[in-house]
Amino acid sequence: MKALLNRVLNNDLCSGCGMCSSVADDDAIKIRLNADGYHRPVLNGQYRDKPLASEQTSAAFAKSCPALNLDIRPYKSANYHPIWGEILDTLKGYAADDEIRQAGSSGGVISALAQYCLEHRLVDGVIQIQASQTDPLENVATISRSRQNIIASSGSRYAPASPGEALKWVAMSTEKYLFIGKPCDVAAVRQMQQHDVRLKENIPYIVSFMCAGTPSLHGTEQVLDKLEVERSDVTAFRYRGDGWPGLTKATLRNGEARTMTYNDSWGKVLNRHLQTRCKICPDGIGEFADIVCADGWEGDEKGYPSFEEREGNSLILVRTEKGRALFRNAQAAGVVKAEAFDTASIFAIQPFQYYRRTTILPRLLAMKLLLLKTPTYKGFELGKGMREIGLYQSFKAFTGLLVRRKKIKKRTLETA
Repeated sequence: MKALLNRVLNNDLCSGCGMCSSVADDDAIKIRLNADGYHRPVLNGQYRDKPLASEQTSAAFAKSCPALNLDIRPYKSANYHPIWGEILDTLKGYAADDEIRQAGSSGGVISALAQYCLEHRLVDGVIQIQASQTDPLENVATISRSRQNIIASSGSRYAPASPGEALKWVAMSTEKYLFIGKPCDVAAVRQMQQHDVRLKENIPYIVSFMCAGTPSLHGTEQVLDKLEVERSDVTAFRYRGDGWPGLTKATLRNGEARTMTYNDSWGKVLNRHLQTRCKICPDGIGEFADIVCADGWEGDEKGYPSFEEREGNSLILVRTEKGRALFRNAQAAGVVKAEAFDTASIFAIQPFQYYRRTTILPRLLAMKLLLLKTPTYKGFELGKGMREIGLYQSFKAFTGLLVRRKKIKKRTLETA
């Protein structure tokens, strides 16, 4: 397993999901913030000359780590969409609870489903990410067990997050959990469930959200610079939410609040600090989840997503029968409100996801030309996406990655 982690780190492929820390023996691996501002595995010095896990666990890890392998084939049907993946229902909706809808990043649907699962005892807890109590800029994995906890964890967190760390708690528990995470986190859980019976039994529901990538924490620090705020003065930091899309908001020790629009924070700062793995990700759309949500943006006069403040709406893709049953029961209970949405219209409200999906193959080819290792992706039909986007856009994506990735920072598994 140590060799696998070094392969991931040497080629700058880690997504920071945190799964490795949970499957390694005891406390052999910890997830820490590195010098580049990303979550990465760090080796406990006591394990320098010892194996991190059994051969069986190491083999399962090799097939489950999203930096090494993504295989969507077990979850496909004949209706698989080469851009948007497996979809049973395409919907647009929002949380019926006004407080949850307001607190969420878009329509609050994920938070509403989490509360529904708790209230109806479908699960005992919800594994998700929350702002750290000791550093409001950073994220920690948590288990929510109440409405208050769920609302406190709502809203996007555009900084490194590792909910996979919580899988260690699952392995030691007899409780049931809903797992909420980024697409790479969800893929790690779903793939590891194929090799771990307890993990499969204890996590009956998996929900994700469309993801444009994980920015370095240095991106958040740059946002603070633009707000003319010292990090040490920040007592709370919200990247989004409390409206739609919601403001980026830093609350200071003196009670003052400094804000920035979503378009300025994400669109002009944070998205320029994405880690390498995110730039070659075929699954920003959460294909391994039961249900995935995204911003159901309204189009402006040119047909491009508008970021004007309004009441939140979520795009909802139901991917599995289990997800369909959960969503329909929540809808019947009045927890969420939704109506059918045309799958062909997703492009208009999620153009970034469309562009990234259709240009992944030329990016991967560029990395191979540079003799860089890439994850193994199976079943995503990336060739169909490339044909849809056309030769010109494919060439731009190919040459763009060549220019950006000529120099790669090599790392190995560091020791704490």
